[in-house]
Amino acid sequence: MPTATPHVGVRAFLNRADVQPLIIADLSTIGGVFTPGTGIDRALFPPDTPVHFTTADAAMVAGAGTGTLRQTIDAIIAEGVTASVVAVVPDILAGDTADQAMAKMVGSASARTGAWALLDAQAEAGTVPDILIAPGYAHLRPASAANPIVTAYDAICERLITPIVVADTPSADKTVAAEWAADFSESLNIVAIGQGVRVSVDGSPVVRPAAPSVAALMVATDKSLGGPYYNPGNQGLKGILGPSRAVDFSISDPDSEANWLLQRGVNSIVQLERNRTSRSVNSPQGKTFWGFFNTSSDPLWRLINVVRTRKAVREVIPRTLVKYIGQNLGPHLAVVLRQALVGFLNELAALPEPAILPGAEVMWDRNLNDNATLRVGGFVINAAWEESPALVDLQVYTGRREASFNILASEIQAAMSQFNVAGQLG
Repeated sequence: MPTATPHVGVRAFLNRADVQPLIIADLSTIGGVFTPGTGIDRALFPPDTPVHFTTADAAMVAGAGTGTLRQTIDAIIAEGVTASVVAVVPDILAGDTADQAMAKMVGSASARTGAWALLDAQAEAGTVPDILIAPGYAHLRPASAANPIVTAYDAICERLITPIVVADTPSADKTVAAEWAADFSESLNIVAIGQGVRVSVDGSPVVRPAAPSVAALMVATDKSLGGPYYNPGNQGLKGILGPSRAVDFSISDPDSEANWLLQRGVNSIVQLERNRTSRSVNSPQGKTFWGFFNTSSDPLWRLINVVRTRKAVREVIPRTLVKYIGQNLGPHLAVVLRQALVGFLNELAALPEPAILPGAEVMWDRNLNDNATLRVGGFVINAAWEESPALVDLQVYTGRREASFNILASEIQAAMSQFNVAGQLG
């Protein structure tokens, strides 16, 4: 037996080349950089340090201060979900100017402070955030330039793979919202919202950023449907009184403001039902999140669910298949690797609401695996699939149908026969 130590007897060996199941991680953790307000417990939330907790943790909630972190927790709970949160809370002081506060919120990429501290979330907190927000700061455009926090988030998304950003735009009107979104027209990571929301604070309506509520809606959607493959749009927000301003919406009018905004990468909150009125323009009704697109100008990559599904698959493949690194390459290992990918993609296609379309291909191409590549332990597999697009444009063509009169005449004749009516009146 040249392949084993000489022995007389029976031994069992471990076969390390079994097909490994690919399991999508929970991609519903809300993360971000927040203001402390007053009363924050710095023992629980050290400055510029990612801290992981859930909104059901009473001690962490009590120590969250009164700033945007606490407001975010309140918004999440108001949506009726318990969410996992990774929070970075810089040392923003009461006397800081707006520019100083923004600088601390953005932080330093090299020093890993502010927003950039989220790059250390896995090492520091054991969890990577998946839905990034920066309430109270994301909507700003200092010097008419792209928002610096969202710009940092965009780079962080590319580094961490799975996250997307849910960000408020300026909400004064549709034009300023579209200008904000245009700053990120080349990004697949940014989901923009063109209005604030009105919430109840001590019994009175107060305007707050919409991002925490929309992020919580995404968490609720992920939990109810079993993954990040589904669009959060066309669902009602539970924890708000209404949007900060009304957006004109007609389900069949391409020129309505809601559609004008969507085609420019800005989602909105609308009144979907007819015959609902508001007594004042200052308190518009409507709680439906009419949100389907990110800010990308690429029509192939602007559906929120398509991008989130692709990110989920890109994350799970290396995380799972790393198990095989170090094993000797041969036909059996090659087949196992392909089977693992094929089985995973088939499962996504077989979901009740498919995450991807049938017909995914996983191929080994000899042209990409030449002798030089194989000799040094390289191995290349091609995997191609299409995410299931969300239905956003349902078109029904209406026309006349003369044959319906034949049916009508037959029904009339049958009815007359029942009453013994026949012939002509003269």
